Formats: sequence, C-alpha cells, structure tokens
Amino acid sequence: MRRTVLKTLFLAVLVVLINSVLITAVVADTAGEKLFLETCAECHQPDGRGIPDIYPALDGSEVVLGSGVDVALVLIIGRGEMPSFDGSITSADMAAIINYVRNAWSNAGATISAETIEALR
Repeated sequence: MRRTVLKTLFLAVLVVLINSVLITAVVADTAGEKLFLETCAECHQPDGRGIPDIYPALDGSEVVLGSGVDVALVLIIGRGEMPSFDGSITSADMAAIINYVRNAWSNAGATISAETIEALR
C-alpha cells in the first residue's frame, strides 16, 4: 500500500514538473514571437521570409541556423542595413528573439542564454 502511495505521489510530482517546463517553454516562445513581431517583422516579415533583394529571409538562413553567438553579434553590432540593437534591447529580450527565430518556421537551432549575450556586449 505504501509503495503504491509513493508511486502515485512520484507520478503526480513528475506530471507537475513536466507541465511546468512545457508552460515555461510556451511562454518563452510566445514572448520571443511577440518581441520579433514588434521589433523585426517589419523588415524580415512575420513569416521570416524577408523582402527579396532588400531584407534577408531568416527562415532557412545559414546565419540563423549557424551559431547563436553569430546571430547575437549581428543584433549587437548591426550588419549592412541592419541597425545595432545594443542599448535598445535587453540581453533577455535579445535571447528571446534569437531563440524564437532559431526555432520558428522551418528553423531548428540551439538556444542561447541572456548571460551569453551579456558576455558578448
């Protein structure tokens, strides 16, 4: 009987932890998507396809699919027509945007932390 109670309690705690992780991931994706739509989509478009010959696509981009550090450096330093966002976006918001873009549309990339971005600044 005691073993059954412990097993049930363990499973209940496990379910709560898994749900917590899933909810946190959804909130993070939602925050990153919201920030992307507010900050980046005007040029790169909501679907990540950019505007041909003007603003590059992020969906399937070699830069986006490469290192998260490279993407962060583009946001921090700027590149071509892309302005620097250093000083106007927090490291946490920058990480949320990068993590969203690296895993939106057809992209699949590793995440980057706000601490990593802060170290690049």
